[in-house]
Amino acid sequence: MEVAASRAPVAGIRARSLLILLLLHRNQVVRLDRLIEFIWEAPPATAVPQVRNLVAELRRVLQAAGQEIIETSLGGYRLVATDDEVDVAQAEHHVAEGTTAAAEGDHRLALECFGRSLALWRGEPLGDVAPSLALAWRPRFTELRRRALLGKARSRLNLEMFEQAVIELLDAVVEFPFEEELRLLLVTALYRSGRSTAALKSCRDARHYFLDELGVDPSPALRSLEVEILRGGSPR
Repeated sequence: MEVAASRAPVAGIRARSLLILLLLHRNQVVRLDRLIEFIWEAPPATAVPQVRNLVAELRRVLQAAGQEIIETSLGGYRLVATDDEVDVAQAEHHVAEGTTAAAEGDHRLALECFGRSLALWRGEPLGDVAPSLALAWRPRFTELRRRALLGKARSRLNLEMFEQAVIELLDAVVEFPFEEELRLLLVTALYRSGRSTAALKSCRDARHYFLDELGVDPSPALRSLEVEILRGGSPR
């Protein structure tokens, strides 16, 4: 964890899970029973004193970094922090800004905002925390990243930055193979960059993937795009 521009090491899955729960519910009291529910799948008889020990250790680590941000309240604990101090809140803010900028036609600003959101990511979200916590919150973070990738790709295409879009979309499609819009954007970027053969192959790959993995045909949008390329038209 970064605190006051310095690294504050938080060791152990349970300690990290506790910290993340308090951060996700920052400025709110999180009840002790709620903390226990997410930290342990099968809470031990000593769960309450263990949580208190974890809080004490977190306080020690944060105090070493000059921060007094965990408060004890009736029935639980509260971590005091602003949105500017929490990376997921910043990422959400940048995506919201990018979405607004794109809707207003300012695709360069949108590109910057989506890029700032994606720059905050470090590997898999909640990759080293209690399973119940990851199961509850990871979908929200995954959806946030998906929106940022889509927004950035759309901005690239609107700015006619086709080669850069292709590079980023190739990775994005691997990360989100079921996201058809990413595949549509990849095909479009390939075609607009003059790579019609690669664009058609990408169409075929998408069709086969959806048939093999989901047992369904791709949407009419993908089929229309493929026909447009074959006719030598200009995909929108």
